[in-house]
Amino acid sequence: MIKLLSSLLSLLDRLWAAWSDNKLRQQGRQEAMKEAADEVQRQVDLAEYVDTTPDSERDERLRTRFDAAAR
Repeated sequence: MIKLLSSLLSLLDRLWAAWSDNKLRQQGRQEAMKEAADEVQRQVDLAEYVDTTPDSERDERLRTRFDAAAR
């Protein structure tokens, strides 16, 4: 009888550990997805800032390239 209870408790412990590991993996995936989304948003914000910030040197380089390509 004690062996049966011991086996049952061991089985329950394994199930609990598997469930906990799965839950931790899910949380890790969600955190990784959030970090990736944050990085993408940071890159988008940076691109928008660069696009709206006037830069006369960059504009001149682009004009020169455009004029050279048009010839």
